[in-house]
This record gives sequence, structure tokens and C-alpha cells, in this order.
Amino acid sequence: MSGRLRHEGTSGPKEVGWRENPERTFDLVLKVKCHASENEDPVVLWKFPEDFADQEVLQTVPKFCFPVDVERVSQNQVGQHFTFVLTDIESKQRFGFCRLTSGGKICLCILSYLPWFEVYYKLLNTLADYLAKELENDLNETLKSLYNHPVPKANTPVSLSVNQEIFIASEQVLKDQPSLAAPYFIAPDRTGLPTIPESRNLTEYFVAVDVNNMLQLYASMLHERRVLVTASKLSTLTACLHGSAALLYPMHWQHIFIPVLPPHLLDYCCAPMPYLIGIHSSLIERVKNKSLEDVVMLNVDTNTLESPFNDLNSLPSDVVSALKNKLKKQSTATGDGVARAFLRAQAALFGSYRDALRYKPGEPITFCEESFVKHRSSVMKQFLETAVNLQLFKQFIDGRLAKLNAGRGFSDVFEEEITSGGFCGGSSRSYQQWVHTVKKGGALFNTAVTKATPAVRTVYKFAKNHAKQGIREVKSKLRHKENEEDYGTCSGSAQYTPVYTLRSDKGESLARRKLAQVVF
Repeated sequence: MSGRLRHEGTSGPKEVGWRENPERTFDLVLKVKCHASENEDPVVLWKFPEDFADQEVLQTVPKFCFPVDVERVSQNQVGQHFTFVLTDIESKQRFGFCRLTSGGKICLCILSYLPWFEVYYKLLNTLADYLAKELENDLNETLKSLYNHPVPKANTPVSLSVNQEIFIASEQVLKDQPSLAAPYFIAPDRTGLPTIPESRNLTEYFVAVDVNNMLQLYASMLHERRVLVTASKLSTLTACLHGSAALLYPMHWQHIFIPVLPPHLLDYCCAPMPYLIGIHSSLIERVKNKSLEDVVMLNVDTNTLESPFNDLNSLPSDVVSALKNKLKKQSTATGDGVARAFLRAQAALFGSYRDALRYKPGEPITFCEESFVKHRSSVMKQFLETAVNLQLFKQFIDGRLAKLNAGRGFSDVFEEEITSGGFCGGSSRSYQQWVHTVKKGGALFNTAVTKATPAVRTVYKFAKNHAKQGIREVKSKLRHKENEEDYGTCSGSAQYTPVYTLRSDKGESLARRKLAQVVF
């Protein structure tokens, strides 16, 4: 949840994340005037498109445009970019990209489902320049062209021209016709790892926070704690929130996620469930005066982290040591070095999930918690016993199972890292065969079981050689086997149906009442 709390339906929560195929590049652009005091609301001076009619959005967004104590802070925030997040009814994140101008009294905001931070920050600068020069016609033409054009595919050059349609072309076309305008931006690839210095979020986070505190925060997030981050610069604050959350890939933070909390929502810090919240330094004392319990707090300005937990020591020491050494190498500081270092840590911690996948004739592929945890070192086993109850891990497994049982299969940088690092029992060749089989309509089998049981090995060979005949014929062969153990079943096997649970902390009922009173 991000930016608001909702009552969960009886069917259980949906995975929090990005919308895969948004209809537009952006939904709304606002010019908002700051309120003189917290007793007043910000005023919308201008909007695009003019016929945008979602009143809930129009009332909510302006309140996130000035997430500071407006009576104390203004001038030093001018020109800064920051991004808040709202979550829609389908649990998909919508981003509010902002730029403060006019002495901090005016905010330009672009609302979009696309996490194109660098693109929209650049566009905000262009819009601010148009407004400063009173070129409102040019501003409207630019927004109209971008708004009406289909969302470009990843890595596609996009050229914006005033009084012309947007030109979207392949790189080859641009090479063949150099007279065409240079691309205004390249549509980002959301499936790739963030790189330094291209990713502003990761770059600012890596520069502002030292390695030890990055590791502490990472460990706290893996234990799904209540985490508060504070800073005096809005740009740095939201960059640290987005940057740290991105390093959980391929998992996603599933709880309250508010990169910058406006004053009217400070009671969210009393929520009796995990959260990741950013607080501007002008508001932090008011937050500290509330009844906070078991909160991890990172002060970016002083580069200090306070925590009542010892989460980092709960992670396997070899994984932490390897990650720390990698982050301190000079060569890691550019490109995808930082993101890949955390990716490798994630693969080391969770990559063996492949060995815990199970298939039973006539039933969906499932995940066996018992198999995932056992046969590991004592420290790793202790961590994994906790990890299987994490919402971010449950949603990750759910996503993998959904793809496998739909016959789609999957291949991403995380799976590649598992294979190259040898973090699962199967060989690289075996895994590629699994993926190939699933994509062709076959079933996925656990490699360790395949090696150990001749019956399953025979059926697996059949599935691989006859994948095009589809999963039905494979399952038909399996139904003739009488011993369920041949198929890698386990007492702890489960296809997750995650349910959010509230911690039974002291003061939970009070926090519930406070949250219930929050109204946008």
C-alpha cells in the first residue's frame, strides 16, 4: 500500500507493484499553489487534460505536492524533484513526479503509472521553462502530443516537437535519417537493473548513505520492519526510498510505501504493520513525539541508523560479507554494479526456491516450504524459517507459480544470477530445459527429485522430448504412477494464498482508530 490505506477484501490482497500495460504515458499534469498554513488546502491553478474528472485524485494529489512544514520550509526546496506514490484499487502504484518552483510556492506534478523518473524529471524542467517564459501554447502542444500517443516500447527513442506530432522511431530510422530531431528521451526498460549514474534514485541513495547503513536498511526491509527515513532535501529523501526498495528485486515491498509523507498523514507512522515511509526533516520532531514502537530510523543528513533489532546479524554472514566487499569495490560504483551486488545476495538467500518446487499429477505446481528450509546451514535455515512468512517472499513465489501453472515460464536477470552463481541444486542446462518445457506446455519438475527417482526421470525425459504435445499428455503419463513420493510431494507443500496480518503490538487498537480517522 502506498499513500493510502484500504480495507482488504475477503479474497486476500493483490500483489503491490507496477501496472504492466498502462493506457497512457501519463494521466494528469497539475500546477498547484502552496497553502499558507496546514489549516488550508493547496489550490489547483491549472490541469491537463482540462476534462480530467476524477475528483478523488484531484483532491488527493495536491496534498502530496508540499510534504513539508510549509510555515518553516520553502526557499531551499526550489528546483528539487521528488516522487510520491499512490496505490489504485488494483494495488498498482501510480507515481506523482514533482518539481517545486517560484520560491517553493508552486509545484508542477505529473501523475503516471510509468516509473520513468529521469524522463519525467526532464519533462518537468521543460514545463517549468515554458511557464517561466509564458509559453503556455507550447506547453499544451507538448503535453497533448505525449498524452495522445501510445506508450512507446522499451528502448524506443521518442522525439518531442512543439506544434508537431511526437515522432517515435527505431534507432535504425534515426541513423538513416539524421536530419530528424534528436530523441527527447529513450523509453526506459523496466526489466533491466538500475545503473549509476543513469538512475537518479540509486545514484543519490548510494552517494548519501554509507555501505554499512545500506546493509542495515536492506536487512530491516527483509525482516519487514517499520522503517522511517528522514532527510532535509526532498529529492534525496524520495530517491533513498525508491532506491532502497528497488534493491529488493525480484521482490517488491508489499506493505505501506510512502516515499514522502505529507503533514496531514503523520499518524501513518503509528500503523501497527510494516511500512517504509519518508519524512521531511521539518516534520520529524512531530513524528518522534508520537507513540512509536519498534521503528527503524535512518537519518540521511547525519548518515545514522537507529534500530531496536539486530537484523543484519540474522542474515547468513557469508552472504553479508560478500555483499559488503562487493559494494566497497571502486568498480562497483558505476554501471549496474550496486544493483547486481544486491541481486547476487538475493539469489544466494532465495535462489534455492527452485529446488522446492513440486508437481503432483492433476494438480498445480506448488512450493514446498519444508524442502526450501531443510538441508541448509543453521544460520541460513534460521533465516529461511522466517523468510517463508514474509509477505514479499510469498508474493514472489505466488508470481512464479502463476507463470509456471499458466504454461508461460519465465526468464529474467534473477534466474540468470541463480544459475550463474550455482545457488540451486539444478544445473544451468537442467533449468533451461525446465523453462523450455514449460513454455511449450510441459510441467516443471524439481531437479533433485528428477535425479533421485528413476520413475520421475523417465517421465521428465518424455516431457522434454514431447513438449509440443502439451501438458495434458505429460500429466496423463504421471497419473499412472501410484507412489506420490515419486513426484516430490511434501507435508509442507503449499500454493500460497497470502493474507496480510497485523502485528499484535501494544497500542494496535489505538493505531487502528487513528488510521480509520485519516481522510483524504
